[in-house]
Amino acid sequence: MSLLTRTDVTAVRFFSNYILAGIGSSLEVYHRDNGKFIRKINVLKGQKIYGIKSTNSGSKFIIFGGKQFSIVELNFNYGEETVLERQVLCPVVCDDWLHSGIFISENKVALLTAHNVVQIWNTENETLNEKYISKDNSILYSGMLLPLKDDLLVFSGTVFSEVIIHRCGDDLPLHHLKGHKGVIFSINYNSEKKIIVTTSDDRSVRIWKVDNIENFDVDSKDYWINAKITCVNNLYGHMARVMRSHITNDLIISIGEDSGICFWNHQGKLLRKVMSHQNACIWSLDADDRYLVTGGGDCGVILHPLSLVSEYGHKEIVPIEIVTPKKVKFTARRNILIMNESNQLIYYDLISKTSHINDLNHTSTYKLLSLSSCKQIIAVADMNGKLDIFIENCKGDAGIIKIIDTKLNLGKILSLQWAGNRHLVVCSENGQITVLASKEMGIEVIDKFSLPPCKEMWLTASALSLDGKILVVGDRVGHIHIYFHGIKNPVRTFSKVYDRYGATSIIIKRNEFITTGRDGKIKYFSLSNDVHSIKYMSCKDLEFQWLEKFLDKQEHYICGFHERVFVVYDVKNNLKVLDVACGGGHRSWDAVRYIEKVDDNFDEFIEVLYLKNYTLYAEKFQLSKIMSKNVINGIHSKEINCLKTYKYDENNASTYFLSGGEDTTLRIASSNLTSQIKDHVVFKQLSSIRTVKIQPVDKNKILLLSAGGRAQICAKIITFNQDNNEIHPEELIDYLIKGRDKERKGDKNWRDCSIDFDPETRIMDLEILKENNIFTIITACSDATLRIFNLDIDNKKLNPIKEIRYHKTCILKTHIFEFAKNTLLVTCTTRGDVAFWDVGKPEKNLSEPIFSTHTNKSGINSIDVSIIDNTRFLLATAGDDNTIHLNLIQIQKDINSMRVTKSWSSDKYHCSQITGLKLIGDLMVSTGIDQRVTVFTLSVKNEVKCNFFSQHYSDVSDIHGLDVIDISDESVTITVFGKGIEVIRIPKPIK
Repeated sequence: MSLLTRTDVTAVRFFSNYILAGIGSSLEVYHRDNGKFIRKINVLKGQKIYGIKSTNSGSKFIIFGGKQFSIVELNFNYGEETVLERQVLCPVVCDDWLHSGIFISENKVALLTAHNVVQIWNTENETLNEKYISKDNSILYSGMLLPLKDDLLVFSGTVFSEVIIHRCGDDLPLHHLKGHKGVIFSINYNSEKKIIVTTSDDRSVRIWKVDNIENFDVDSKDYWINAKITCVNNLYGHMARVMRSHITNDLIISIGEDSGICFWNHQGKLLRKVMSHQNACIWSLDADDRYLVTGGGDCGVILHPLSLVSEYGHKEIVPIEIVTPKKVKFTARRNILIMNESNQLIYYDLISKTSHINDLNHTSTYKLLSLSSCKQIIAVADMNGKLDIFIENCKGDAGIIKIIDTKLNLGKILSLQWAGNRHLVVCSENGQITVLASKEMGIEVIDKFSLPPCKEMWLTASALSLDGKILVVGDRVGHIHIYFHGIKNPVRTFSKVYDRYGATSIIIKRNEFITTGRDGKIKYFSLSNDVHSIKYMSCKDLEFQWLEKFLDKQEHYICGFHERVFVVYDVKNNLKVLDVACGGGHRSWDAVRYIEKVDDNFDEFIEVLYLKNYTLYAEKFQLSKIMSKNVINGIHSKEINCLKTYKYDENNASTYFLSGGEDTTLRIASSNLTSQIKDHVVFKQLSSIRTVKIQPVDKNKILLLSAGGRAQICAKIITFNQDNNEIHPEELIDYLIKGRDKERKGDKNWRDCSIDFDPETRIMDLEILKENNIFTIITACSDATLRIFNLDIDNKKLNPIKEIRYHKTCILKTHIFEFAKNTLLVTCTTRGDVAFWDVGKPEKNLSEPIFSTHTNKSGINSIDVSIIDNTRFLLATAGDDNTIHLNLIQIQKDINSMRVTKSWSSDKYHCSQITGLKLIGDLMVSTGIDQRVTVFTLSVKNEVKCNFFSQHYSDVSDIHGLDVIDISDESVTITVFGKGIEVIRIPKPIK
């Protein structure tokens, strides 16, 4: 029984306040407004759902995909938010692939097949009544059936780049729509607007106008016989194939393989393009007058408000004449502060449209402007040390008042930042850091620190802890320094945290601090009064490089720049909130988030202010009108290569999935195995991740290793917080076996560099060996080499120990196990060779295997071992030859005297490569590319007996493996992974 399925969402449909999503062969129902999971309904058998159509009454749905269709009746209880289903017609298997299906009466459905055949089925007696075979027997990539009053119209999207329109049963077509230069992927028609929209392999969207000079009804056959159809627009907005489209009253919406959603008006103008679904293909869409819902290749379903097209934002020019504006900022009352080159600080009231000019008596033209965290206190300083502090009126008339006018005797002032609402952090020449605080009508010095020597000795960001005892600063060359109260020099320095221009912001939380910079990473550090507890923990990669600051105290919204576009990103839900084509970050700008009451409800707003061509622009965005939200959270956008499940507590209902894939991400997610999978942390690596392994370190702590392309190994300590179900990662190492480009090149000229004849070495698998708190990492590489490392967790170092070159071809899989008081490692290659190594002895003696054998005819993709007794164990292998091999291996005197005593093999149970294999007591479970999950019973006495027990179908395509989640007396719960994840509960045989 399938408990949870996350794979490509190939069909979505609105029905009242609910969203129906076709995920694999199941239909999942969600509430549109709150995203609540309502029900999962198993509809088809072994086929993905590609279409959901309802009757006019709306209670019955025809659901089709592959060669099957089924009819389901859904009864919604809107008060209790429940749904009851009744399968009116169990899955019917047709003789061809289905492209379209509709109800032509309450008990009759019409289906269009891939060979341009229309089938009429009676749903009461499950019989095929009629079959209309078109003379144009072309292979169809898409199709649409349009019911008329007296006939049935067929739109056929052929492989020959044209759409054929014909009446059901006619020998001659009515119309040929030619113009596309690729196969037709979708066809839509709107009778009110009288337009046809087609999408194609050629990346285009075409709008066809249907005209008729005769006064026929649009749903009559005479209308279409006399119609004139012309292409009025040929639209290019996608960078890859256009999969589907939808026509609303005002818009034409198209989705594509480029992860883009294009919104066009009916005249063919591109109104807006939105990127979604983590750069995965978008497979399905549906829309009503208010919302658009999309299903993507990242296994997610996203709800988009259509107001993002018409009400995306309100842009206005601030009507203030300033000759030379230099810096602009928002204040606490969301008025505007402008500093110009004429030695003036101008306060502009947006409500009254009036300006208040404050003259600055500064002698230096180099002036620094900084606002406190609350944006109410303004500090202006120049290079010569002249400091003015203003405060904004919080009540009454809007304006600012100067409260401090003083001269700082600190030398040349190079940087100025507020640390909170009371403290100013000033960096003067020679790297002298001074922390200032207001005292009555003056300034007092709280602390003085010294910045370590570097090329550009000033600060780019700073933050002070609430008790004022810890100062965290970022310098111009990218270092992060931590200072303790009363200690002049930094107690801890993190070198080169950011490469370019240093940190852009620093936030101190309770026991951590967060930094942003211009490398697209949010970095997290632990913070404590104990120096040894201050360490780098982890980072989060975003889609754009220039990260400037968070806009809220919860760290949900971060702003920055993607080339010339200002971007606000939702870190929590991994969604882009808005973008503004302001010209880039090398200008004065500011952004603020606030909550405002709108029609008895409170809503979030973001306002952006920027200078462009000496003109001041302000843009205001109401987030509820532009912000998409996840109905189903997306996971990997490409195939999952490796996955491990973990439960730190048997009483805990959550199961953690640690997975790595072709999209170069390593994800840690949790699920209750019923509805949602929630990502907790996502890490990026340089290339695809081939293997993930875990090793328990403590009760709620594990060592996580991931490796793959570019011969990269990453190690992390993951701590699970039992109280609030949170995860705290600490990154230990990021190691490249062959070094980074700079390390390989060194100081040599390119002519003198040696050539690496195998630059793309991949780590295919790895194992962790723990002994007396010492971790040994054994990696199997694509260059046929076993590499052994020592991992020093305390010092965060990975030290290479030995390289073993025994195999002749790529090592695909490894497995480590304890047997006869020895630790054995198994390695498997692309030639079907299996070697056993005694890794318990010193590495220097490890050069040859203790035993080797040949099992499979080709590559071994999966391996497992089951211990029978003190002298025997069962070795199971499976791979590219579609064959499962079981070998009973026995030792005679010692571990060096291994031999195969009995064996069993079969290629009957899978029709393609076998990628997953597990021995579970007296059961064996296998899976492969053919999406079959096969269960066997095992018996090992005098011989190896393996009997088929059951077989199940998985909705996940391109399966890469399986893992065991739970074992009970009645069942085994496993997860298979590939192009998605599926959790399956398999009943055990009754004894």
